[in-house]
Amino acid sequence: MKFAIIICGSSRESEYNPSVTFQSQLRKDIIIGLHKGQSSADLAKLLNVSEEKISDHLKFLEKAKFVKEKNGRIVPGFFVAFREDVLRTRKASIGLGRKIGNAYETSWNNVIETYRKLSVAQLFDFNRIGFVLVGAYSLDMIDKFAEEGKLMPKAPERKTGSYYMWGVENGMDALGRYGMHSDQLNGYGFASFGGEEERKRVSPPDHRFRMLMKEMDEDDLTNAYQKFLKLGDSEKASLRKKIDEITLRVLQDYERKYRDQNYELSEESEKYLKQWLYLDIDLTPSAPIYTKNDLEIIRSFVEDMSVQILEILYKNMNASRRVFLKCKASKYADFAEFFCWYYHLVFTETMDYLIRKGRLGQPLHGYEFWIWKK
Repeated sequence: MKFAIIICGSSRESEYNPSVTFQSQLRKDIIIGLHKGQSSADLAKLLNVSEEKISDHLKFLEKAKFVKEKNGRIVPGFFVAFREDVLRTRKASIGLGRKIGNAYETSWNNVIETYRKLSVAQLFDFNRIGFVLVGAYSLDMIDKFAEEGKLMPKAPERKTGSYYMWGVENGMDALGRYGMHSDQLNGYGFASFGGEEERKRVSPPDHRFRMLMKEMDEDDLTNAYQKFLKLGDSEKASLRKKIDEITLRVLQDYERKYRDQNYELSEESEKYLKQWLYLDIDLTPSAPIYTKNDLEIIRSFVEDMSVQILEILYKNMNASRRVFLKCKASKYADFAEFFCWYYHLVFTETMDYLIRKGRLGQPLHGYEFWIWKK
């Protein structure tokens, strides 16, 4: 089974970070088995490992809050869906996604007017900015759901942060292809948002994992973290500081280049910025930098659209709950966990609908990337 796991929220760097934890195929197989209702003894036999090894992994997964006990048995601590549930849920998401797409079409003058007010509109065409404005800011409204509290309250606390997560069969399409990776450092925020078939982004914050792997001289992220965790506290703090200092130095260099194209980049900055795609072949800055004023303009637009989106979701809530109750995971997972996954499928359909209609353009690399000033 091609089984992929993704999160929505914030997770700190740690061996308990899902992207590290589930580098292990055995741990994925354990989650799959628990979803099927298999016991520890069943898992040991099916996976050809000792019950002691299964027990050790379960203790780790429980500590990370990736498994839990419910009705006398151990179950996944997040929403899991196999092929049948995925197909049914994706089918349901199409109609709802198009309804939201129609709401954007009705408000398209507002989309264009908002774009024209932004400082980045002076340097980048609508296709670059519109994709982020509509997708990353107004559709990916997880913070707004947390404020509203009814559909999807604040994400559950886990070992490394607060986030929803879900695991599904059949790769990225079944996960909801559009999602944002973001982080912040000092006065900068940086993010990427999009729907490439396989997540191969190298821009921040994903490059931090690669830098750690390089520092640990490992090609595998799990092995790199295991090495990292064996370091003393001062060594770990020193390495984190080194990675942050490099990242900040490169971001500061990029901002200077962004403001003055005659600025000469350092060799270090040029190397990283090319990897992140922040520079075109001729070294022209290709990552927009949004100002504080830009973010205020966007916030007003998001408020306008969120009212319409929430109204559509409320009107379709009974149908959404019926889809949830047909899923096997409804026996152990909350509706909010399902809805987080379901809404990603819904807004993926909305994005694809607007692209098919010619309202938005498909990004060159499958995703867009940008910086904002805090």
